Amino acid sequence: MTIDTQSDLMEALRSGDTVMMDGAMGTELERRGVPFDGAGWSATAVQDRGDVIRDIHEDYIKAGARLHIVNSFALARHVLEPVGLAHRFEDLNRRAVTLFDDAVNRLSADRSDYWVAGSLSTFAANSDRSLLPTGERLIANYREQAIILQETGIDLFAFEMLFDVEVSLAMLKAVEELGLPVMLGFTCDWGQPDASALVTARSMGCPALPLEELLPTVIDSVDTNNSVLAIMHSEADVTDAALDILTKFWRGPTAVYPNSGEFVDLHMQFETICSADSFQHAAQQWIASGVQIVGGCCGIGPDHIQALAKVI
Repeated sequence: MTIDTQSDLMEALRSGDTVMMDGAMGTELERRGVPFDGAGWSATAVQDRGDVIRDIHEDYIKAGARLHIVNSFALARHVLEPVGLAHRFEDLNRRAVTLFDDAVNRLSADRSDYWVAGSLSTFAANSDRSLLPTGERLIANYREQAIILQETGIDLFAFEMLFDVEVSLAMLKAVEELGLPVMLGFTCDWGQPDASALVTARSMGCPALPLEELLPTVIDSVDTNNSVLAIMHSEADVTDAALDILTKFWRGPTAVYPNSGEFVDLHMQFETICSADSFQHAAQQWIASGVQIVGGCCGIGPDHIQALAKVI
């Protein structure tokens, strides 16, 4: 694969390609001894434990992943300011991409063999949603981060853990003039008390919004020729049901990168994670249903992606 233009990923998808993504970064850091400790855990990892991040990228490259998401998930200015790291904002975002490039170079691989996504997320400092800005300030923060990531040479933006209309539209507004493809990732869970209804992002401190209500408004604002819609950070059974709803509203390319396992006091319980074989089986079903990008989120590591390589 040779990347000649910024939209080559979309061209590959329109040609019918199936693309293998990488797996989790945050939980893989914890698995390797870098726990979710401290309010600025993600930024601290980029700043102080780049060697581990680089090793994780290497392992996903070795597993065969073609699409990789850099560790910029929690590096928006409004996340860094409350933890005293705003002065490192630009450096940390650039370093998140450089660490992937370093992994490619250490393996003597060709950077043009991979697509690299910069993550923009709904994450708020200390997971406190009252610290998430609104309106034009939120758009400006996302645009500032997106421009820095684009300058480092990323190939697309990954919007992660979308859960409401306001933040989703703010992200779209922030990047609308930058020209890169966008992958919008919706996080879903079963509704309560009726498990037949789906909501986004496990409510994340906000009123739960059915996926059927969120999708039409967001889809109406996307560039249909330059976008992928994804179900991410959702358990496998919820992912199946969410895909059924997604495909009622969306005819473009779709992606899946589920999570597995459970968190207790912010720490992943690794013994509850699905096996590589069960992940592979689920991936086969998603691909058979038309999903073109498959990878993993929290709990899904290099062994799972290696198993996925046998399917893709």
